[in-house]
Amino acid sequence: MIQAIKELGEIKLKREGREPSDLLSILVQNPNQTGRYPFVFVIVFESSKNGKLSYSHILLEKTSKNKVKGYLYRRGPSGKGPNYTPTCLTGEDFERTLINRIDGWFKKIKKTKKGNIVFELKTEEETIEISLDTPILKGLFNAFIANKKTIFSDLINKWKEIQPSLTKENSTGVVLTIGIQDIDGNIKYIGDFHDFQNFLINIKILKLKGIQKEDHNCSVCDTEGEVYGNALADIFKFYTLDKPGYITGGFQRLDAWKNFPLCLNCALKIEEGKEYLDNYLQFSMGGNKYYLIPKFTLGIEEAKEIIDDFFRIATYPRETLPNIKRISADEKEILEELGRLKDVITYNFLFFERQKGSSAVHRINLLVEDVLPSRLSSIFKAKMKAEEPEFFKNLKVKKGKYENIKFRFDEFRQFAPSRKAFLEVVDKTFRGVNIEPALLFSWFMTPIRQGFVNEAYLKPRVLRAFVSLLFFKKLEILPQKANFKTGGVLMTELREKAEVFFKNFPETFLTPVHKVVFLLGVLAQKLLNIQYQERRATPFRKNFRGLRMKEEDFKKLLLRIQNKLEEYSKNYYRSLENLISGYFLEAGSGWDITTNELNFYFVLGMNLVDEVCKVLGLKEEKEVNNG
Repeated sequence: MIQAIKELGEIKLKREGREPSDLLSILVQNPNQTGRYPFVFVIVFESSKNGKLSYSHILLEKTSKNKVKGYLYRRGPSGKGPNYTPTCLTGEDFERTLINRIDGWFKKIKKTKKGNIVFELKTEEETIEISLDTPILKGLFNAFIANKKTIFSDLINKWKEIQPSLTKENSTGVVLTIGIQDIDGNIKYIGDFHDFQNFLINIKILKLKGIQKEDHNCSVCDTEGEVYGNALADIFKFYTLDKPGYITGGFQRLDAWKNFPLCLNCALKIEEGKEYLDNYLQFSMGGNKYYLIPKFTLGIEEAKEIIDDFFRIATYPRETLPNIKRISADEKEILEELGRLKDVITYNFLFFERQKGSSAVHRINLLVEDVLPSRLSSIFKAKMKAEEPEFFKNLKVKKGKYENIKFRFDEFRQFAPSRKAFLEVVDKTFRGVNIEPALLFSWFMTPIRQGFVNEAYLKPRVLRAFVSLLFFKKLEILPQKANFKTGGVLMTELREKAEVFFKNFPETFLTPVHKVVFLLGVLAQKLLNIQYQERRATPFRKNFRGLRMKEEDFKKLLLRIQNKLEEYSKNYYRSLENLISGYFLEAGSGWDITTNELNFYFVLGMNLVDEVCKVLGLKEEKEVNNG
């Protein structure tokens, strides 16, 4: 997984025109990467003949890719604190940015007792001091401190001037950086000075100092050199060294380099890869966040084309996404499109939790590795087939609201008893591992029974369970027993119609048992409809035993329904009763089917009563009454 993230970061750098082997090129980020920061405010300081710096003015320019190294922009470790350099982005909260990013950066510069100027970098272990005792750095610090009020006032006025232009440009804000003008009037940016370049490189290296080893091989690229044991922990918070038992070979934190030694170059590429994951490849499924991590088969002829296609899909404009089918409620999901690529790429799904109140990932809940595009394609084909039945279309889900029933893991999540159980099914779905049918039926029936006892409107819940069942069946990860075999069967006109319906779901209505309890559910609902017309109540529901009926209960239920219909003198469904009796004879005794599965098919029949009656040609109660 880490290797794949590193390769993602490396490809990202190349596509942005940054040299993956050049530390400075990796470190420096394009502040206008998104195109939403088209302007830059340059705080210009003048250099006199004796080298002293003094504040001059605020220069407004358009941002330029050619000047990215000059801006020397690198986001800081904190979302609200200063960046690694005084270059930053700002928008609506302009004045707060000046305080947090610009003033905050200069406040990290201190004078020591010896009069030296240092930049304080705080790590988990200690505060590191980086010397700024060069004329350019020392001069810039003194000039800023002496003119801070004037600089901020000029910046605020310039911000007010530029705002109408930002609206026209459909932009978020501007870039703030620093420039130094020589005696000939030429302006250089901070990134044009070696002192600042070295400062940025050193600040990154020194942050990792303390848990390092010289002349050792990097665990990712296998290059020998200086490696760091806390580099991965600096990128991913789920990799932790704060517990002695997590450290290989003992309890000494300084020995933690043995766990996952990384060279600086690989660490920076992994950081770039994670940034791309955060920006473009972070999604949600069933309330669980996940990273979609690509793994490219490099070195083959088709790789470049596939890489281009992948990055194009990952950055699809938001307005195109509604046309993409999804297996989650995440509107940014792109799995259907990724399933169209050739199998020279695989996908890793990293499900994680974030630390409360933080953007840091602190726990991995599931890692599914090496999922091929063809597997994703199979998943979406199964989804499409499962959703075909007309009774899933335009279903009333609550008063005044209608929607199509579709398979999505977010809907399926309502049936899973826990996050762990849900993710186990997700894992098996992506890997093509069989799911135990009895497990699914037990999940389906728990909320369905609760709703049944409370006399809730169950149809949306039952059909969401059914579309899930069909999805897993179509995907062929629900193992099934051999179809029930019988001898000759008397084929009546009504049975022919019933079999037409059942043949639409060949993986679902496997045996006469499934058919008979389903049709019994249809007949039971017909009785409840008549009972409600007569009494405005449905006391016969108590015969369904809270949807915990067993084989003998179903066999008794047919006679009870018939007797109750005769009591009301409204037994309009003798042909259906005869059909059910025929399936009972065919089903025999000793049903080897779980109670949950039997009751699921029964309640499914209750909720598809209208659709089944149309197929069978059975009239509604009001139609019978009207003659």
